[in-house]
Amino acid sequence: MQKPEERGLRTGLVVGGVGGATLASVIAILVAARPARAAPTDEKLDYLIEVLTTLIPVLAEVTESQTTLIQLLQQWLAAQGIPAAPPEGIEVTVRTDWVAKVPEQVYSHAIRAAGTFYTDRMVNWTKGKRILFKAESSLNQAVNLQVIGNIVDDRGRATDIGPALPLAANGNLSVGPAWDDWTPFIGVRITAAVVPTAGILTIWAVIQE
Repeated sequence: MQKPEERGLRTGLVVGGVGGATLASVIAILVAARPARAAPTDEKLDYLIEVLTTLIPVLAEVTESQTTLIQLLQQWLAAQGIPAAPPEGIEVTVRTDWVAKVPEQVYSHAIRAAGTFYTDRMVNWTKGKRILFKAESSLNQAVNLQVIGNIVDDRGRATDIGPALPLAANGNLSVGPAWDDWTPFIGVRITAAVVPTAGILTIWAVIQE
């Protein structure tokens, strides 16, 4: 049977070697110091006591380190404007700003005939919240503007969105669909009943995301 002073010496060696060591190295030391399977019961009991005595302060230090790390991560997330996970029962509201994209020119032509014309392309509105068309005309005749929409990028099979609006000669007009009139692709149909003899019509689209 192991003498008390020998057990105390071994305990001192284990605990003394813990300072600054990682949890893995501490466990390795304890495993290496375990008694043989055939060792007396008292020796095994002393070993278990040593294990508990050694691991408790180490585990407490690991827990404290994790708490410090979590606090540092929360501070970093807050500095980046990213909300950390809220405590249970607390509701968190995240505000996402709606930002307008750069205006895109979708039509700019000198109309010199009566008839129906379309913006050069349909605007991809699949990721937008709202859209606005701004028309500026220096034509010397009025035209009508009709917002159209489609589920695919095809103006030929597009349907009307809202009523047609008159754009006076040398006039400006802003037009956009109502909130419930969202479609993935959207454009404008221009109708000239009287032939303009001067001027140009330009239309821009602005998407808000």
